[in-house]
This record gives sequence, C-alpha cells and structure tokens, in this order.
Amino acid sequence: MPNDSNIMSDSPESAADVLALLSEQASLYKRLDSFAARQRGLVLGEDTGPLVGSRLAPIRKDWTSYRERLSSEQRAEAERLLHEAGVRLQRVIESDEQDARVLSGRKQAVADSLSKTHVTSRAIHAYRVADGGTKRLDCVTQEI
Repeated sequence: MPNDSNIMSDSPESAADVLALLSEQASLYKRLDSFAARQRGLVLGEDTGPLVGSRLAPIRKDWTSYRERLSSEQRAEAERLLHEAGVRLQRVIESDEQDARVLSGRKQAVADSLSKTHVTSRAIHAYRVADGGTKRLDCVTQEI
C-alpha cells in the first residue's frame, strides 16, 4: 500500500497539501451553506432586518458623527470598505438573480418536455383506441 508521500510524487503538492485544500473548500462551502440557510430563514420569516446589518444600523443612523471621529486614513479605509462591500453585495444580488433565471429556464424546459411527452402519449393512445389497438401506454406495437 503506497504511503501519502508517494501518492502525488509527480505533482508539486503533497497529499497533505491536497487534503488541506479540500478541507478548506469543504469548510468554505459549509459556511456558504450556513449563510444561505440563515438568509432563507430570515426571508421566509419576513425578518430581513438582520440581513442589512442590525449591528451597523446605529452607525448608519449617525454616520456623519462617526465619520468625523475618524482620522483621514481611517475615513479613507472606511470608504474603501464600504465601496468593496457595496460592489460585493451587488455581485451577490446579480448572481442570485442570474441563478434564479437559469433555474427558472430549466424548470420551464422540463415542464415543456413533460407537456410534450403527455401530448404524445395521448395522441398514441387516441390512435390505438381508434384503430382497435391496445389501450396500454407502456408498450408500442409497430407493424412493418
């Protein structure tokens, strides 16, 4: 049985490195899933207040006063962070909307396919009944 150091001998990453990356990936997906579940719960419960930063609410309310207490470097950093947060939030919203459109399109495609299958089955049934053929839809007879 090969040991971990020989598993990836032709790759610069060791087995431990790969496992660490996979662990990090799993951890990040777990956090993302947790955030999504929390968001879903808040939206379904019509409690969107926590989604917009309840801890920042008092600061937003009196932002001018807080901003004046910051040094010029701190103000610049705060503006940078606010801008970055805004850009990232916009990306998340756009991504969610795009995902929703893709899923809606797929759902419609499946519905269309099922509808066509149903119509085809009904047509086959109607021809068979009119022709005196079998009423079973699970078998197709074909004469050559």
